[in-house]
Amino acid sequence: MFPHNEAGKTGPENRKTGSQERQERHDMNTGLKPVWAGRNMRLDPLRLPQVVSYATRDDYGDVTFTIDHRGAVIRRVLEMSGLPAFIALPANAFRGVAARAMEDPDGNVTVTLELLHNDPMLSVPLLVADDLEDVAADWRAWADAYRLPMLLIESDGIARTLEESLGVAIKTLPAQDRRRGRLSTMRRPRFLARRRAGALGLRLVIGGQEIISRDE
Repeated sequence: MFPHNEAGKTGPENRKTGSQERQERHDMNTGLKPVWAGRNMRLDPLRLPQVVSYATRDDYGDVTFTIDHRGAVIRRVLEMSGLPAFIALPANAFRGVAARAMEDPDGNVTVTLELLHNDPMLSVPLLVADDLEDVAADWRAWADAYRLPMLLIESDGIARTLEESLGVAIKTLPAQDRRRGRLSTMRRPRFLARRRAGALGLRLVIGGQEIISRDE
């Protein structure tokens, strides 16, 4: 007589395949993926003002963002009436500059940066990339430009500061270094992603110091 599996134990019939694990990661991360993250884009934190636009998939219609050193102006054309609506938000209206990483079933990782607002409809996209090199440089530069905290949106969907999430303090570049363009000539930090079953762990290398997230 073969013993049956106790609750919480994994037997051959309960063991997940690699494709099932990939699909679970995909399902977990799809819910965290912003509607604007379907294609790569990048705004340069050293060149303001800039404009980014995309079509939403909801009832609010198309959206255009204009950002400058003071904050962002959001212009929507309401789909039902066709009338434009403008919302001006100062930089301090945002919670911070948030990074998130998402993985598709094939293991491809997409990283986004955004000015995070409590109302998701007012968050402003800054970057969508699958080349993870130098993402941290933009992340830090945006945070410094707007004097906002660097936030990390974790797998539970909650945005936390790096101090809260990783228990470390992150140094920012002096403002004069950015104005002189030194951000592009110095050794840039890297934002890397490492995958594991059931979660998307993040490994940060900032200022030459490796920082491992608590998902490790």
